[in-house]
Amino acid sequence: MRNFRRRASLAAALGIVAISLCGVPAQAGTLVSTASRAGSGWVTAPGPLAVPASASLTGRAPAATKDPDETVCTAPYINEDQRLGPKNLPKNGDLGKILSGYVPLGGLPPQKFLNRYWIWAASSYRYPPDFGFAHSGGYSNGRPLITAMTLLVGEKLDRFGGEGGAFLAPIGTPFSQRGIPPTNLETFPGAPQYPCNYHTYRVSREFAVDSGPIASAFQQPGGGDQYHLVSRLIPESPQMRDEVSVSWLVENGYLERLN
Repeated sequence: MRNFRRRASLAAALGIVAISLCGVPAQAGTLVSTASRAGSGWVTAPGPLAVPASASLTGRAPAATKDPDETVCTAPYINEDQRLGPKNLPKNGDLGKILSGYVPLGGLPPQKFLNRYWIWAASSYRYPPDFGFAHSGGYSNGRPLITAMTLLVGEKLDRFGGEGGAFLAPIGTPFSQRGIPPTNLETFPGAPQYPCNYHTYRVSREFAVDSGPIASAFQQPGGGDQYHLVSRLIPESPQMRDEVSVSWLVENGYLERLN
């Protein structure tokens, strides 16, 4: 019996030494999120958002990074929330140039960004008024700076977003100047051939658009030019709607896809 007690004491001592040497793994926190279908894409439903330690300490949103072995413009998302856009963005090539200088969320903490721009009841982003055009003098009650102009054959255009949209920009416009939310950077699952949902076009048949500078939005400065596709300026387009989709312009010979 005495020998048994000595063996038990020895085993316990050895166990304590092993624990002190190896340590006990810390339990990782988990973030549970749900998704709901909204429009043509998936968005993360509103819920508690965990802020990473780095963001909590600095008061800034996590910066977008790119590891050579990681994919870009898809999961993982900033703060593990699809509404905040992809964490890993291109650093090279044409997309790298367009995204140069872009600060995700404008440096705001994720929750603050969503509180400012996300419409919780509608599960969608809040866009600026007047189709996103800037106003005279930079005042919200100023006149929208919109001018009709004609896009000539050979001009090159682009957009971040599917072809069901009605806005284009001069090719290469910096992302920070476009006044669009971070979700526009996500590669659409059904079209992986368009990384970051980026599409480029050449005008093959001239047409008129509403043109003007872009208002600041989503913590980005704006200031780039945008072209709003409106039916009243394209007589051949369907007139039952105010806007004309990019896909209609492609299908009817006004635009040629470049990528």
